[in-house]
Amino acid sequence: MKRSLWEQSGRYLLPVYFVGVLLYLLLPLLLVIPMSISETRYLKFPPQGFTLRWYDEFFASASWIDATLRSLLIAAASAMLATMVGTAAALVLSREGKAVRTVAPIFLGPQVVPVIILALGTLLVFSRFGLYGSLWGVVLVHAVLALPFVTTTVSGALRQTGDTLARAARVLGAKPHEAFWYVTLPTIRPAVISAGVFAFFISFDELVIALFVMGQNETLPMRIWADMRHDLTPVVAAVATLLIAVTFAAVFMSDLIQRRARRRAG
Repeated sequence: MKRSLWEQSGRYLLPVYFVGVLLYLLLPLLLVIPMSISETRYLKFPPQGFTLRWYDEFFASASWIDATLRSLLIAAASAMLATMVGTAAALVLSREGKAVRTVAPIFLGPQVVPVIILALGTLLVFSRFGLYGSLWGVVLVHAVLALPFVTTTVSGALRQTGDTLARAARVLGAKPHEAFWYVTLPTIRPAVISAGVFAFFISFDELVIALFVMGQNETLPMRIWADMRHDLTPVVAAVATLLIAVTFAAVFMSDLIQRRARRRAG
């Protein structure tokens, strides 16, 4: 009887634990979204009244829009660069060999090194070569920061699919780039797209390196940080709400693409 009660309680314990963790993670979202429609001129919960003026202020502010467009440009360029380099690196690292096993940890370096150390090193290098405040310099650094995630994601997909089809294509006369483009890439495309989405948001949300090297060329995280230090108006909550919506949409589309790819493969 005691064992039966323990088994019954244990069956419900995991779902309750899961719901608790989920609510803990979603609690900041549940607080931020209502505060973005509050009529007060400062962040307050529970919100008072209902207004969309803070969204209007965001879209009407040149500084907010410029920072957003700058972040979008940097994130798109760095995601594209990180995805191309990371996919190529994953193809090399998927091969067997002592040299490959020796080089592999290098691609995980940006993930291991604390971001503050990476930001300081970036500042010293940028100051030496006159890249302080350069958008394309930050694109390069953000691509390096996202490279481990791209390499890890694509390497996992390559291990699952194997290289049998690519070898068969080579035997049938396909050139290396043709075998990759027509055989390998279609099989790992969902992983490449997911890696690109992760790389985009890693760059888009990055703050520490941007604070060190961007100067007056504010990115959106820098603009949010400045507003939180001085004004702390509900515009920050409005921007956060928009970012939450965009992030959920991107993750949903990435998951949808992966599911469709699995259905086609099945």
